Amino acid sequence: MLHAAGDPSEHTYVFLGDYVDRGPQGIEGLCLLLCLKIKYPHRVFMLRGNHEDYNTSMVYGFYDECGQKYNNDNENIIFQNFVHVFNCMPFAAIIGGKILCMHGGISPDLTSLNDINSIKRPTMVPLHGLATDIVWSDPGGTNPGWAQSNRGISFTYDDATIENFCRRCNIDLIVRGHQITSESC
Repeated sequence: MLHAAGDPSEHTYVFLGDYVDRGPQGIEGLCLLLCLKIKYPHRVFMLRGNHEDYNTSMVYGFYDECGQKYNNDNENIIFQNFVHVFNCMPFAAIIGGKILCMHGGISPDLTSLNDINSIKRPTMVPLHGLATDIVWSDPGGTNPGWAQSNRGISFTYDDATIENFCRRCNIDLIVRGHQITSESC
């Protein structure tokens, strides 16, 4: 990736989350990104995804990976320390005042971009609300406006909801992760 996109000493990177639970080398990938963040703090930005959460990473394998690789008996202290890092990660980034980057998507609780700054850190991802929606919500809802997501958490929303949000918040583009598209395969 760095070879293709450029050295972080010269290029800025914004990572959109879900660093773990994506294969057998989650710890190594996460540690590489954290090292880049430490070395290039003004060029590497790591946003929080829905898998940077205690409950999600417990269920989808990161807890087990930490236990298998570090075989510690102290209630998996390695995992607990990573969770603390997750709880400190920002939920969104704004580039040039016009590009909103996040893992999931917008929220009915997101009335202005200042609302994002009101999320206190460190924090766990709650069961509902703004922080939850930023890491869990998805565009592409078939119903107009907001609808409950089939994932069982957060919402989906339609194109008109996105357009209204962007107009209200003076945003030109939303860059997000959370879903694989046919174009990315």
